[in-house]
Amino acid sequence: MKKHLVFLLFAVLTAATLASCTKNADNTHFPYNGPCHCGVDNPLDDLEWLHQNVLLFESWRGKQDASIAVCTFDSVKQGFIINPCVHCDDGMSTLVDCEGHEISMLGGIAGITYNIDPSSVRIIYCNYPDTIPTLTDKKWHLQRFVDRTTSPWTEEVPENSNGPIPFWLQFYENGVVQGGGINHLWGNYSVLNDHINILIGNTTEIYDPSGWEESLIAALNGATICDFFDYGDRIRIYYDQNRKFLEFIQ
Repeated sequence: MKKHLVFLLFAVLTAATLASCTKNADNTHFPYNGPCHCGVDNPLDDLEWLHQNVLLFESWRGKQDASIAVCTFDSVKQGFIINPCVHCDDGMSTLVDCEGHEISMLGGIAGITYNIDPSSVRIIYCNYPDTIPTLTDKKWHLQRFVDRTTSPWTEEVPENSNGPIPFWLQFYENGVVQGGGINHLWGNYSVLNDHINILIGNTTEIYDPSGWEESLIAALNGATICDFFDYGDRIRIYYDQNRKFLEFIQ
């Protein structure tokens, strides 16, 4: 009898959980491939306030890139990260709850964060080509060091008496990173969403008279964020508490 009661209770709870995921919109305007979020089947269509944001971002298509991601914050609460300017320098996103109430601003020059589970973040809408950019299978060429603590920003291009130094990096799917320019250097890296950790542990150490390679390795080993620009053709690797960055192009 006790087993039957437990099974019945489980069945009722399961049915209640499934019933809590509702569909409000009559038609699907914006497809959503994911589990029930904020109690609805398709948040892009079924949450009116979010649907209005999507319509606004659609009107920006080709003019300003925007995105919406689902997330979990404060351990158990569901919400969204609204980014109205994906490729803007020091752009900021907004963390909102299921009713669209602002919880916190995110990012910006101060690198504002919140208690968001990084494994829960998944982009469900963007108004730009949604090919996911990747670090691997390409060689990245260093363009400049940029310090954002000054106004205006200061930047330095690594060069010596022979001109610009052709520093490059290549990230491999097995977690290995290699590079060169003066000497050959290699190490390991890991990426979770936009967070990156790099450890350059080896270099041929032939010579580095200008000190540029030493600065490059120190910056890479202090990396915290990797951000894509120009649809994945340019990256910025932020370091020194996100106050400085290295910029690379393919």
